[in-house]
Amino acid sequence: MKKIFLPALLIALLASGNMFAQVSGGVRLGGNLSNLKWSSGDFSETDDSKFGPFIGVYLTAMLSDQLGIQPELAYSSMGSKDGDDKAKLGYIALPVLVRYQIIEQLHILVGPQASFLLSAKYEEDGEDYDIKEDVKGLDFGAVFGIGADIDRFNVGLRYGLGLANIFESDEDVEVKSRAFQIVLGYRLFGRN
Repeated sequence: MKKIFLPALLIALLASGNMFAQVSGGVRLGGNLSNLKWSSGDFSETDDSKFGPFIGVYLTAMLSDQLGIQPELAYSSMGSKDGDDKAKLGYIALPVLVRYQIIEQLHILVGPQASFLLSAKYEEDGEDYDIKEDVKGLDFGAVFGIGADIDRFNVGLRYGLGLANIFESDEDVEVKSRAFQIVLGYRLFGRN
């Protein structure tokens, strides 16, 4: 039994050490330029975009030289504006992205994202109204992006496309979120 257990343990430790050598992680901040798209039957309208902060952490686990998985956890401010009025939605976003290295410093990302509602306010005439009961607690969407690694820093441009209706409504109206996102990250550990 010892003859099998010790070599198996040694192989498992070496394999996990190699796997952990390909894991990196860090912090990220940036901004969302988001809006809401309203649709009902043949009618469709998109509100003006609103800028909001994005801050979080990420892990990158490279499975090969080109392919990896990149889960992230972030606070993301979303919403839109209509003249001076603003819909302000705060989410905890959890994207799980597939990362493909085009070249050593350049990669593309694609994957699903679940966002959990923290706050929902509507600002009208300079006053905030809580609308959390009108907004669903979960938003689901897809993220597409491109990024570059420059030493310990990384930058990226992404597009998040909401796939779920985020408003509770008895009417036949769907409201979906979307956002362009610019991110700047700093790698705290690992190589990628």
